[in-house]
Parts: sequence; C-alpha cells; structure tokens
Amino acid sequence: MNVVYASWSTTAEPTATQLDAYRFAAGLFDQELAKLRGLAESDLPALELELERAGAPYSPGRLPAWKPEP
Repeated sequence: MNVVYASWSTTAEPTATQLDAYRFAAGLFDQELAKLRGLAESDLPALELELERAGAPYSPGRLPAWKPEP
C-alpha cells in the first residue's frame, strides 16, 4: 500500500526502498496465493458438496445442483 501511495502523484522512478518493499510483499503474496490455490482445488469442492447436501443457500461462486421438478 505504501509503495502505491508514495508514488501516486509523482513521475519519478520508485526508490530503492519502494522496490525492496514491493519485492518483499510480492514474495509473501506468491506464497500465500499458492496456499489459497491449494485450498480452492482440494478442500473447496468437498465443502461445496457438503453445503449443497445440507440445503445451504446460494453463496457467491458456488453453482447449485439443479434438477427440474417433474
């Protein structure tokens, strides 16, 4: 956040400190994103199936299992 705020109204190149901060944050973000992808690919489908079986209401990103009524 500070990297963006500090350079918002300037045309100067980012400082070495700002570049270091970006690299540090990018490295941490990359690690956390990998963990999140792992959860989304392994744990989320089972959770969504459990929610569907329990009759839970719609949640964003979860497609309902729908069948037409006879």
